Amino acid sequence: MTKNDIGTIILNWLKGFFTKNLALKIVSLLFAMLIWGYVMVEVNPKRVKTITDVPISFSGESSLHDRGLAVRGDRDDILRNVTVRVKVQLTDYTGLDASDISASVSLRPVNKADTYKLKIDATSSLGTVENVSPSEITIEVDELATMLVPIDVEYSGELPEGYWKSEPTLASQSIKVSGPRDDVSTISKAICTINLEDRTTSYNEAILLKYVDKNGDEIDTALFLDTLPSVVVKMDVLRIVELPINAAEAVLGADALPANYEVYDVVATPPTVRVVGSESALSGLTGIQIENIDVSGSSSSVQQNIEITAPEGTTLLDDPNITVYVGIREKQDSVQFKGVPVETKGLAKKLTAELSAAECDVNITGRTSLMKLLQRKDVSVYVDLTGLAAGTYKITPMVSLASKEMQTDLRWTVSLPEVTVTIKE
Repeated sequence: MTKNDIGTIILNWLKGFFTKNLALKIVSLLFAMLIWGYVMVEVNPKRVKTITDVPISFSGESSLHDRGLAVRGDRDDILRNVTVRVKVQLTDYTGLDASDISASVSLRPVNKADTYKLKIDATSSLGTVENVSPSEITIEVDELATMLVPIDVEYSGELPEGYWKSEPTLASQSIKVSGPRDDVSTISKAICTINLEDRTTSYNEAILLKYVDKNGDEIDTALFLDTLPSVVVKMDVLRIVELPINAAEAVLGADALPANYEVYDVVATPPTVRVVGSESALSGLTGIQIENIDVSGSSSSVQQNIEITAPEGTTLLDDPNITVYVGIREKQDSVQFKGVPVETKGLAKKLTAELSAAECDVNITGRTSLMKLLQRKDVSVYVDLTGLAAGTYKITPMVSLASKEMQTDLRWTVSLPEVTVTIKE
């Protein structure tokens, strides 16, 4: 028998199957569909569905606390998700998920500090719970304790350059911690870490705390009843502005000095101070105004200690006590003497000296009354050759004036910064 013969036989059989007694077969199919529909709608058979990652919780924990007891450990470690098998009607099978199931561990049997194995109970809003895996958990129960823990402030990072922070104010200097006695007793203090990195605005917000033991090691806050301890912190973060002291504007009476006297300098020490404030308070500030200094009738310099006040809405960061010096002197005059001979002084015996310049110009400045007495004959220029042996030297010329008062009070310059001197034997 060939392959073609086999194919013909199969084809004829299929043709006969679908053409012979066709009406009977159609009726049978319809009857089967009716029976299946009846089973699905009226009978609605049940099937078992396995749901994983079902969360569990404690029930009766507040009552446990009322009895002075607490469960030790991190809830995430103790209350791990479970797997629940639920027998559910076929029509609900697809829609059933973990949100329809409630799993819990009752703490009502717990009446003292000890270790317990407790059953995990589960219910489902759809169907009936057949099995929970694991079916129980082990917990450790301790006496409930409460302690006031001091809060310390620490900082992380640094403020941007040009910004300042005030001392922080905490809503409370301590925090009440409740939990298992053995865990609470390990806490030494709570740390409030204020982040300064890139901070340009003030703080008025809650900051999470961390607990540390006496060695500074962190303790997991999940071990205690309040797992997210925090404290409200208020702290100003403001921009720093450096302002000059407007000392010159404070001087009065400069036009009422004795004849031929003048104010030649006004110096504040320090010359600037730093202030901080809101942007609106800092806007438009150009300097620090100080109290007036009256120099009327003064013929000598005046120095005054002043306590400055920060502009409205700002805070002064530096010492408020400054010193203002008002320099007062007789008015100045200047004169130039041209072609003053350059002399030598201190040349050893048996030595001769040759100068690169025989004369120079001398400019003299000083108070008018003394300058009126100065004459050309009172001025001499020299190079000091004291102790020099034969050789060539570059020496700065010096000026000698006729009187000690002139030498002390008058200022001079020469047109030659240096003179080349050749000394020979």
